[in-house]
Amino acid sequence: MKYKVKYGWIMTFLFLVSLSTAQNKTDDLRLYDSFKPITSENVFKTEGYYNWGTSILKGENGKYHLFYSRWKKEYGFFGWLTHSEIAHATSKSPAGPWTFKEVVLEGTRKHRWDAITAHNPKIKYFEGTYYLYYVATNLGDKAFTEEDLIETAHTGYSHPNWKILRPNQRTGVAVSNSINGPWKRLDQPLLEPSGPITTITVNPAIDKGRDGNYYLIVKGDKPNEMRFIRNQAIAVSKSPTGPFQIQEKPVIDYIDTEDMSMWYDETKNRFYGVFHAHGFIGLVTSLDGINWEKANEFVLMPKRIKKADGSIVVPDRLERPFIYCEDGKPKVLSLAAKEGSESYSVFIPIEDISNPKPNSRQLAWQEAELGVVFHYDLHVFDGVKYGQSNNRIDPIDNYQIFNPEQLDTDQWVKAAKAAGAKFAILTATHETGFALYQSDVNPYCLKALNWREGKGDIVADFVTSCRKYGIKPGIYLGIRWNSFLGVHDFKVNGEGEFRENRQKWYNQMVEGMVKEICTNYGELFEIWFDGGADHPNNGAPDVLPIVRKYQPNCLFYHNGQLAEVRWGGSESGMVGDPCWATFPYVATGAGESARKNIASNNFQLLKEGDPNGEFWMPAMADAPLRGYNGRHEWFWEPGDEAHVFPLENLMTMYYKSVGRNATLIMGLTPDPNGVLPQVDVERLKAWGDEIKRRFERPIASTSGKGSTITLTLKMPSLINHIIIQEDIKDGERVRNYLIEGLVNGKWKTMVQGKSIGHKRIHQFDAVEVKGIRLKVLESTRKPILSNLSLYYVSNL
Repeated sequence: MKYKVKYGWIMTFLFLVSLSTAQNKTDDLRLYDSFKPITSENVFKTEGYYNWGTSILKGENGKYHLFYSRWKKEYGFFGWLTHSEIAHATSKSPAGPWTFKEVVLEGTRKHRWDAITAHNPKIKYFEGTYYLYYVATNLGDKAFTEEDLIETAHTGYSHPNWKILRPNQRTGVAVSNSINGPWKRLDQPLLEPSGPITTITVNPAIDKGRDGNYYLIVKGDKPNEMRFIRNQAIAVSKSPTGPFQIQEKPVIDYIDTEDMSMWYDETKNRFYGVFHAHGFIGLVTSLDGINWEKANEFVLMPKRIKKADGSIVVPDRLERPFIYCEDGKPKVLSLAAKEGSESYSVFIPIEDISNPKPNSRQLAWQEAELGVVFHYDLHVFDGVKYGQSNNRIDPIDNYQIFNPEQLDTDQWVKAAKAAGAKFAILTATHETGFALYQSDVNPYCLKALNWREGKGDIVADFVTSCRKYGIKPGIYLGIRWNSFLGVHDFKVNGEGEFRENRQKWYNQMVEGMVKEICTNYGELFEIWFDGGADHPNNGAPDVLPIVRKYQPNCLFYHNGQLAEVRWGGSESGMVGDPCWATFPYVATGAGESARKNIASNNFQLLKEGDPNGEFWMPAMADAPLRGYNGRHEWFWEPGDEAHVFPLENLMTMYYKSVGRNATLIMGLTPDPNGVLPQVDVERLKAWGDEIKRRFERPIASTSGKGSTITLTLKMPSLINHIIIQEDIKDGERVRNYLIEGLVNGKWKTMVQGKSIGHKRIHQFDAVEVKGIRLKVLESTRKPILSNLSLYYVSNL
């Protein structure tokens, strides 16, 4: 199904080379899950004014200085073009609260290039001098009065003056020896539009590179474009005041973007630029300041703000992103927000994560413990034994054989729930490329069928059933192979320009499908790209930004940029002992096509993890329910009923997956009628009942902090199981432990272990104890145990 070693070793070498190449070209800055919820102290409003774009600098005395745009509300929101001024505020923290100090720049109202407005500032300190970059405009030789400007502001875009003011916008700079001024303006703007931008040069961002040059980003209109689309351009100079030379290659021209802010990271020796676009705040990066590419976290955050009370704010507008860095680390993301008649600045603290810990998606996935994946595809209906190697190459002769006349996704989901599953995943596409939903971008889908007159949507039915029965829905997308379109290991077949054009079309189709799945079916729990989704630098579809933009609460598994969980090294439903939730790499590759050293020793690193790993990446154990007695079938085949795992084997999987700090996913497959076979349903219910019988009611439980936790019983009791759990919200802390039992008045060692993580189940011969004592022999920080429970399970 996923990681068949017998087909993989040639592919391994090729994938290792491509993955290594991709990762050398990309960055490792991780901010997506570091943005903290805000409090009232992180919001800066000014009575009677609209507040807009901000820039922060730390002064010599440790005080923080904020330079920002503002204009009076009486002029209306469009007054930014006619009445904006740059103000100065101070704070003891870059996250606020801020206190207004003074206005530092206004429109000169003289016959200068900056006669009207001072807007969207960036404050910088270079070589002992302060530089305040800003945007201004003028009405050319046209005489004007204050009344003219007020009328323009109240009218907005349709006023004749707007057509002069807007194209005359330019970027300039004022200079001072003190953060408190006075500020001396340059007589001319820093640069005129050319190359990749036309009309305007606005919203400056600048930093000094390692080569000693100064790199200035400005926004302008995209040349030869009938629509109102912006480009970002880079200009280079040997001085902070110019002259600047605009480079021919744009920073961003593939989407409409606004308001880029830039900084140079000396520790990583690369530039970063943060911007806003439709629906998200984004991030790009460059090694040389000239050639820019999408950062691994291209979608840095959706346009929503988390508050400390748990609520989410989605402003009418969320723009002007600026990241303040200190000592080489991002500390605050500031944004300009507009809600109704209010406009204010938001300062989102950025957490400095010193040790790996789960994000909210990973935590929910680990706490779920048990899930299922439903495999369904065309070859379920052909009556022929499934063969992975040929199925990846040879299309199904007649896709009209897909005809599940008794389709019942309610029955599927109820069976999964009876087993104790908390989430369920459906193969929306697998290796044939056939899509089990109504796709507008992939014609090889349910629309092409006679079944249900081409109007069926199994993904919709499945998601509806999941929500009906309280199961979290997830989707599996197989994009690495597509036998119908001739795609193998992400690459379409063919040669030369013909192949290149088909590759572009396939990538666009896949990206369109991911968007359809992410936008048409509500919130999803997990998206699983079978075999990984590769790295976009290798020419594969660029899927991570789509998931991040439209499904921010969805677990991502996985591509060459990110794996939020890892495959557990086999399809046995079991992982290693110990099994750590941490891993040395942010992405794994895929099974036998994994990156360097992951495939060594029969995937030992995947099975066990790494206690010193930098990244939180818990293990997934998976197996097909029909995998007993020499079979391993992810898809329904006739006569396979005898190969459903017995209950004893399923319990062994449970102990060696969930009981070893992994999440177990069991593979299920409906039959050609569209229902889960009865023997499978009955086995799942028996499994769920047995798990409950063994672990629903502990004899006693406790929790605690520290290196020793003792649980004393009221009377001696027979036990043969102990469950221990760490509070993993702040990571795994325990590295070595033992558990002692108070037997006949003496402490006796019963079990020993290394990793605990979310859950560890210890099974042993029954013994009568008066108490249990957990001793943590080694830990990275003070241990926090959320659960220590004792059980006696009869009839084992």
